[in-house]
Amino acid sequence: MVDFEAVTSRTTFDGASAFKAMLRAFNIAEASFRDELSESYYAFAGRTVRFRIVGLELARQINRPFSHLQTSGISADPDLEIDLWDESRTAIRFPNPLADGNAGWSEVTGTSSDQRFVGQRLPNTLTCLDRLAKHIVGSIAWSDRIFIYERAKPLSRLLLEWHNDSNVQIIHAGMVAHEGRGVLFAGKSGSGKSTSSLACLCGGFSFLSEDYLGLEILTDGSLLGHSLYNSVFLESKHLKRFPDLKAHVLRGGPAEEKSVVILSDLFPERLNRVAPITAVLLPRVVIGGTESRIYPAPKSQALLALGPSSLFQIPSRRTNGFEKLAQIVQQVPAYWLDLGGEIDRIPHVVKAFMEEMASRELASA
Repeated sequence: MVDFEAVTSRTTFDGASAFKAMLRAFNIAEASFRDELSESYYAFAGRTVRFRIVGLELARQINRPFSHLQTSGISADPDLEIDLWDESRTAIRFPNPLADGNAGWSEVTGTSSDQRFVGQRLPNTLTCLDRLAKHIVGSIAWSDRIFIYERAKPLSRLLLEWHNDSNVQIIHAGMVAHEGRGVLFAGKSGSGKSTSSLACLCGGFSFLSEDYLGLEILTDGSLLGHSLYNSVFLESKHLKRFPDLKAHVLRGGPAEEKSVVILSDLFPERLNRVAPITAVLLPRVVIGGTESRIYPAPKSQALLALGPSSLFQIPSRRTNGFEKLAQIVQQVPAYWLDLGGEIDRIPHVVKAFMEEMASRELASA
């Protein structure tokens, strides 16, 4: 076994040795617990991803935030392979001083000197990505005390890297769709993009994202938004605004500020995998406002709303992330979305806006 602490430094680690040792551990778990092995397939940004998981409860839990992306097809040559085992079920462990459920949150990320391997250690999760082989291997010590982030956004750091390698940039934005047309909600934390996304979902829209969204630019220049997780983080103020979600909340430990809702538990029929991006809406809370309204915004404001938080999500500094964000702003119109005091009015205003846009485009065609 390779001690992840021993091979990790501030920025680099011996990724080849770590990956090889972890894959060997997975193979041991697979051979020892064949009745606990499950295999499933998903479409991540239109690419085929195969999961093999040792540990039936771990497999069930990992599937939940990805369930809207699951497919029935089987591929002999997937675009990404993910092999995981449950440390708690198999007792096959790597040294991890943060495995104690009472430990605080901590994260260690390392990249090999040749940039081929990326590793991440969270309190209960240890994973490594071979970017060349397009293969993730890792262990998760599943328990009821696992941190809420590990439960709701599994493998996030490595999946962001793989998406970017696949020319699908992960950006930080909300996205909903109506009649096959999608709109982005962009803005810094607290701007109202999560509120807007959830309000539209509860109002009948299709949902793609509240935070992580895959941006793909096709050869003809059109823009697609790809869903990744169907899980959303909620603060106390969100729970008060969306009482219908309360019964489905998964609460974190005492040290965790946010709770989570797995949307496939409530609205499986409203979860979309992909939609074209037709507009960028910039939510902002208007103190004392009563009615939400939408009106044109400068493109510079849209880039400001998308840029900082989205670029922060990009693990690899080799990507041309800023140029892709600028292309969104250049190709699709941007609008302010002033949020009034009545949350349930947001989807009505956004729906009317999208229908008006569609009518204008049809008239000018």
